[in-house]
Amino acid sequence: MRAGGIERPAASGNARLRGRAAAGRLEAARRQFERSTVALRRAAFDHVDRQIVLSTALRASLDRLSER
Repeated sequence: MRAGGIERPAASGNARLRGRAAAGRLEAARRQFERSTVALRRAAFDHVDRQIVLSTALRASLDRLSER
């Protein structure tokens, strides 16, 4: 192929290997990101669940105190 009047060789085997390696690293990073997202979502739901339990306990305590 000609680019700016310079003959460029076709992609070598090394270039293909580097491309495959880069694609593999990108895929690994994508999977790690997805796992991190799932872990973050789980942590957020756990936090909300704990807040519900604490809120219920606090309301029960306040109700008992207000009955006195």
